[in-house]
Amino acid sequence: MKSARPIPRRARRQAEEYSIPDRLMAMLASLFFSVPTALVIWLSINRELALWWQGFLDSGYLWGSIVLFALLAFSMPRLFPVVLGSIWNGFIKLWRWWYP
Repeated sequence: MKSARPIPRRARRQAEEYSIPDRLMAMLASLFFSVPTALVIWLSINRELALWWQGFLDSGYLWGSIVLFALLAFSMPRLFPVVLGSIWNGFIKLWRWWYP
């Protein structure tokens, strides 16, 4: 009697393909995290532009970044949490550097 061989990682990853409803749910769930992230980025950029160059980014850039985050969550559901986590880690590092 032969023993069962374990399934290689690559084969498991290929078997875990996401369906369209799964991707839509991931995109919908991503809005809970991506909207505040996009808002913080947009407000911080506008604050710096207003202080130093008397400029302003209109709300189209905010909506564009929200759509970009949603498309990233839809097209690459495994990569999206990594990207969002690295953005927030960057925020925390900047905060600790700016306000020691």
